[in-house]
Amino acid sequence: MKVYLMLDVGGTNIKAGVLSEDGVLWEDGIISFDAKSKGSREEIFQNFVAILDGLAEKLPEKEIQIEGIGMAFPGPFDYEQGISLMQGLDKYDAIYGIPIAEELKRYFPTCKNSTLLMETRQFLFLHDVEAFAVGESHYGSGRDCERVMYLCIGTGAGSAFTRHREILKGEDGTVPPNGWIFATPFLESTVDDHLSVRGLSSLSRRAFGEAKNGKELYELCKEGNQTALAVYEEFGSWLREAMLSFLDTFRPDGFVLGGQLSKSFCYYGKAFAEECRKRGITVYLTQDTSKRALEGLYVRMKMCSPLSL
Repeated sequence: MKVYLMLDVGGTNIKAGVLSEDGVLWEDGIISFDAKSKGSREEIFQNFVAILDGLAEKLPEKEIQIEGIGMAFPGPFDYEQGISLMQGLDKYDAIYGIPIAEELKRYFPTCKNSTLLMETRQFLFLHDVEAFAVGESHYGSGRDCERVMYLCIGTGAGSAFTRHREILKGEDGTVPPNGWIFATPFLESTVDDHLSVRGLSSLSRRAFGEAKNGKELYELCKEGNQTALAVYEEFGSWLREAMLSFLDTFRPDGFVLGGQLSKSFCYYGKAFAEECRKRGITVYLTQDTSKRALEGLYVRMKMCSPLSL
């Protein structure tokens, strides 16, 4: 039996799971781990390996082959070679420039399930939002749409675009280079500075005199707090305004929203949803961003030639 070990690697948490040869998530589902992204090189890799060893531990002992290990990372990152290029982002600084697959294999002999892990046939590295988009386009709401824009609002504004389930990198001029909108100028800075937890924190600090996170604002909105509702309303106006040029240029028929702040869409998404309705664009809220990312890793691993060592 072939299985795939998949990790959605964030700066705070790592979500991990096992997928079967048919792309079905293993019965234990998705498990969350501390990312330890601010640690030393050794601490970070020991953490990666402990997570993979823990996943392998759940597998039946007989007739199992780990066909592949997939890891979805935020950028900057050399995805073809599997090398992190993150520096000065308060995460994973210690593993800058290190070939991750080679380093993982160096640690595998120390694991309880070393034999299984050492026999892994291939590794795959994808941009986290691209993995999410691939997963959505094959398993989620985007699978029935021809042209889809994907946006994950969290620590930043991660984006991707697909046409007929194929990721677009900006070759035809209808989407930004790599499909990334984060650096697009918006108001006095960029989209990333506004459509993110940083942007929401800035708005809440101005309104409350202190910064509040998305969860705190969400709970206040549920209680009918008018200040919190006003914060989300302004955040929603940013979303509408920032997305207009992409809706007009790319002309999607579907828009999929994921990330930490998608659960609060009911409080900030009214103006944007109305704009999409006028354009005939259906808005979808993903149920589980990490699950789709793991599924996207699986799809891409089955479709292309990942890194083999």
